[in-house]
Amino acid sequence: MINQSDIIELTQAQLTTGADSSVSEISGLDSNWREITLPLMSGDLNPDELTHIAGGGSLWLRLILPENAFATDNTQALFLWRYNRALTVYFNRTEIAGNGFRNNRTTIAWNHPLLAIIPAQQDSPNEVLIELHGSSWGANLAPVILGPANELQKRYESRLFMQVEINRILLAFAFTVGTFTLLLWIMRRKDSIYLWFSGVCFSWAFAASHTVILYNPFSFETWIPLVHSAMDICTLCLYGFLGRLASVRIPGRERLFVAWTVLAVLTHNLIPLQWFWISAYLIHLVGVLVLALVMARVAGMAIRSRQTESIIVTTAVSAQVVLFALNAFQMFFGDGSGWDRTLNFGHFGIPVLLLVFAWVLLRRFSQALDTAEILNKDLEKKVAESRKIITQSFEERRKLELSEAASSERMRIYRDLHDDVGSRLLSIIHADPGNPVANMARATLESLRQTVSKANTPDQPLATLLADIREESALRLEGSGHQFHWQQQPGNYQVVVASETAFNVNRICKELVSNIIRHAQASHVTFNVTHNEDAISIEVRDNGCGLDEEAAPGNGLQHLRSRAEEIQADIEWHGSANGTITRLYFWCHARGNRQQVNPTTEQ
Repeated sequence: MINQSDIIELTQAQLTTGADSSVSEISGLDSNWREITLPLMSGDLNPDELTHIAGGGSLWLRLILPENAFATDNTQALFLWRYNRALTVYFNRTEIAGNGFRNNRTTIAWNHPLLAIIPAQQDSPNEVLIELHGSSWGANLAPVILGPANELQKRYESRLFMQVEINRILLAFAFTVGTFTLLLWIMRRKDSIYLWFSGVCFSWAFAASHTVILYNPFSFETWIPLVHSAMDICTLCLYGFLGRLASVRIPGRERLFVAWTVLAVLTHNLIPLQWFWISAYLIHLVGVLVLALVMARVAGMAIRSRQTESIIVTTAVSAQVVLFALNAFQMFFGDGSGWDRTLNFGHFGIPVLLLVFAWVLLRRFSQALDTAEILNKDLEKKVAESRKIITQSFEERRKLELSEAASSERMRIYRDLHDDVGSRLLSIIHADPGNPVANMARATLESLRQTVSKANTPDQPLATLLADIREESALRLEGSGHQFHWQQQPGNYQVVVASETAFNVNRICKELVSNIIRHAQASHVTFNVTHNEDAISIEVRDNGCGLDEEAAPGNGLQHLRSRAEEIQADIEWHGSANGTITRLYFWCHARGNRQQVNPTTEQ
């Protein structure tokens, strides 16, 4: 078990410079070393040392390990968990660890911890030399940790995970989400919210790559301004995205923010190095404050309208602002050790923010798809219904055209028959009414009319139907020697009778006339017509021999009853020694839609 007292934090060191000196030469320059206390900050360097590393030189630090550092049998190691930018570690003039170098590539290992395993103890002064590579802004080194290798290995892995691996995962996440939303914008150009969100993802990914990159094709002095420019662009994209997400966008202010961001990028890349850090964080602060004001407005609207989506987004952005403030506080007010203690909490908050935004966009996209599917189903249903209606209408129109064509042809035939054959038959009938030939002509004319009457019977006014019945009945009865009387109740007879009803009523009346002529032996026949709105009564009286009601009805009476049932009409007859009375009750329209008339009340 490792005793925590075995882990030592080395804070005392010596510092010197050397451009092309070898490790053996540096070790021998005892007169040039000056005492320092770790952590080493850029402000601890004198002007000559800053000028030296700005020109490409290195800083050398020497640490003398305690005499009891190797009293234990455990393998010892050195843990360098924060420095800037890159370094090489020597133990007793032998290199034991360092960040590799590549031609034409700048090593930026500032966020990568380093574990240096100390070889087996030899007879030597236990001297550790660190060659530290800085930049025009200076160089930094946190206190070095000395302890058992297995224990420091755990710290190394934990720190590597916190400072590098997590950021690699989040970087991949941001790039994936940004690519996805960019593709959405390409498919839906009018929805610029997707473009602004992809801008948030890509600008943050560029800035976050500073925490994971090890070899860079740009110099440190070029790379750092680009990183801070990406931070301000990320803030601008957040502003534009939130304005569209919460519908609080003001174009004039947005253009002003764009101009401010362009000015910020120019400032980062053109300002003298000694003013860079102050100006960079002041610019970041202005952007964050503007973003905070927007969030305050969105939060107020969300709370008033109780919009869950806006409240979640507001909370996520507010948390990111707090993390940025914490990071800035550690950097500038961390009692002199802010730089080496900070973990860049802002980098952990942005991915959470991106996740929330991605959820909001996907939720909206899903809702839009659901709405589109519902509208599409409704449209398909309406199209199907319209197609059905059109098909039905076309079929009905086709049938109507066929019916009209057939009706027109029947009318033509009827006119031809009436004008030619009918007129000749009437001439024969009126020439000699008592002649057998006239009777045959009369029967032929009746058969001719029956042949075409059903096909030629349209919907017609009641007055027209009664006029046809009166004319036909008078012609036949008077032609056979009967006295014919027609009595009709005054009133409005313009109600339209359905074609089927008109045909069957006409046929029933013809059958009654035929029966009177053939069997009644009557001399007088009277038709009495009354009506009550849709209900019509036709009473036919003769003074013949009467009808035997007790005898079984013949085919003629059965035929009359069948025709009456076909149109839902009522028919009844009463015979006596003074003749026969037949009453027919029918309805101009379907009987189910009209109030029935009690036959007994119509007598």
